[in-house]
Amino acid sequence: MAWAVTGALGLCTLGWFTLVPTPGPAGGGTPATPKKAPGLTAAVSAPFSAFTEGYDCYRIPTLVTTKDGTLLALAEARTASCNDIGDIDIVLKRSTDEGRTWGPLQVVRGAGDPGAYGNPVPVVDSASGRITLLHAYSTWTPDADGNRVRGPRELRLAHSTDDGAGWTTDPAPQPQLKGADWAWVSVGPGHGIQLTPTRPDRPGRLVVSADYRTEDNESGAQLLYSDDGGLSWRPGARWGAPEGTPAPNEPALTQLPDGRIYVNARSTATCGTADHRVAAIVEDAAAPAVPEPGFVPVTDLPAPPAAGSVLQLPGGPLLLSAPSRPGAEFSDRWTLAVRTSQDTGRTWSKGGAVVLRERAGYSDMTVLPGGRVGLLYETANGTPHGYVKFTAFGPHELQAATEDLTPRHTSDTSPYGNHAVVHGAPKAGNRPGGGRTLRFDGKDDFLRLINCPAELRIGDGDFAVATWVKYKTRGQDRDSGLRLPLIWGYGQGPAARQFRIEADPATGRLEATVNAGTGPASVATRGRVDDDAWHHVVLQRRGTRLELSVDDAPPATTALGPDQMDFRPAGAFTIHLGTQPDYKAFYAGALDDVRIYGRALSGNDKARLRAGNDVTDQERVHLPFDRVW
Repeated sequence: MAWAVTGALGLCTLGWFTLVPTPGPAGGGTPATPKKAPGLTAAVSAPFSAFTEGYDCYRIPTLVTTKDGTLLALAEARTASCNDIGDIDIVLKRSTDEGRTWGPLQVVRGAGDPGAYGNPVPVVDSASGRITLLHAYSTWTPDADGNRVRGPRELRLAHSTDDGAGWTTDPAPQPQLKGADWAWVSVGPGHGIQLTPTRPDRPGRLVVSADYRTEDNESGAQLLYSDDGGLSWRPGARWGAPEGTPAPNEPALTQLPDGRIYVNARSTATCGTADHRVAAIVEDAAAPAVPEPGFVPVTDLPAPPAAGSVLQLPGGPLLLSAPSRPGAEFSDRWTLAVRTSQDTGRTWSKGGAVVLRERAGYSDMTVLPGGRVGLLYETANGTPHGYVKFTAFGPHELQAATEDLTPRHTSDTSPYGNHAVVHGAPKAGNRPGGGRTLRFDGKDDFLRLINCPAELRIGDGDFAVATWVKYKTRGQDRDSGLRLPLIWGYGQGPAARQFRIEADPATGRLEATVNAGTGPASVATRGRVDDDAWHHVVLQRRGTRLELSVDDAPPATTALGPDQMDFRPAGAFTIHLGTQPDYKAFYAGALDDVRIYGRALSGNDKARLRAGNDVTDQERVHLPFDRVW
């Protein structure tokens, strides 16, 4: 079936169908959970599975269709773990039936070599059928503590002239593709493209995307090109950003109908912004620079930091495959979806077709011989990485699976406006004598404060977290042995900086913990709180004391040592309400009036909050749960 585009701006037509996001409910108040479309088929096959065929983990999937219609799936095969540091090979599987089945695993690069071969980027010359594989290579070297770190990284080249069955074996380094002052270079991830020929006697130019970092910490993207069918390569258009400013990373590219090259990349900006992708349009890949304005943020496109894939369909829309859950952390790689643009990437649809609602990472797309789209992507159980799966879809499936991907929020009424993202379907209610509440089901209801705003990096001085709590311990919670997180700030693990309030099903008490990376310091309520009644809870640090108070009772306290004081996170972070960062435990109960302060609260402050009055001095977050939108 042919792909076609018609209609007004913002509507994409595939075949006979118009892609329109599922509308939300009319009016105000708390909406019901948006109706979910059935989603695309999650997996037709799984070319690479963790802990099989000699490797523990497969990452960085790449997909390309050869001149003869064979489908090539490439990936990094990691021997010991999914870690970026380790023995890494490039592996390949071939399919002659559009991805339904795959041939045996081929080790294209890395067999018997302890180095790291990575970021395989294949590109097909339609004239000769030659497949060029650009990839990165680095050795390992010990640091001062004896830990493995990357040695110098370079780009290398391989070719196949038999549809991917065999590959040249010489290393073929490409020093001309790495600047003399570059400390880092990589290509892709994702496949390269061949441009439409400009002369009948000359094949179309081959173009591959790359990124780099200089010794002066300028980061940026560059196009690499070949005018001889992939035999030789030159550096082309380049765009860099000075240290500390957002730069493109892991760029993906495709050719637009007018001949220009569209490049969509992961942004190095993580915290303090909702825009985690940047894009540029290049008219000439061989030009010395990407034309102004260069790479600019792609707005209104919820996505976490992750590589994505772009694909301009012949006679159809521009597609983007990427995780669609907003957030600044790698752990936000969830809900892989295919979104569309009708205006060459200037805007993207609010609706999209979900491939997988679970954790999923990088992906790559190609047009299959029959006209459908093939999609190769990362996923695993409880993590975005490890397995590489394949699916395919056409216009009918894409239309049927389209749904509104707009995140739901509940408002932060503090001056900072850090509105919380709502997951699941927490139920709205009322607290007697108070305001609106949200009840969490203990299964998949939770909230997140995302994009790590600077004002929420508490932990180097006095602070306070206040909320109303109402819950009753369930039998399944006691049996699970898991504590139920009410509020969890920052990381997880014995060395992670964090603060948290949890319910202990075994005792019915609340426990609060802070960790500056040197080990936890905890304090627990003196009596049970799981009586299905409303209680006002305040966790705070006053000087060197950690305090946890319930209602008007004297607080439980513990002393903090000098090495337990500063638990500000150094990198990106999220504050979760109703779950913990690994999503293995969920709170069953209600919350109301969640507040975070950059100071400790006095007894009078706490009494005012219990009486329903505002305390706004140094208020960093206030979630009254008055509406979900």
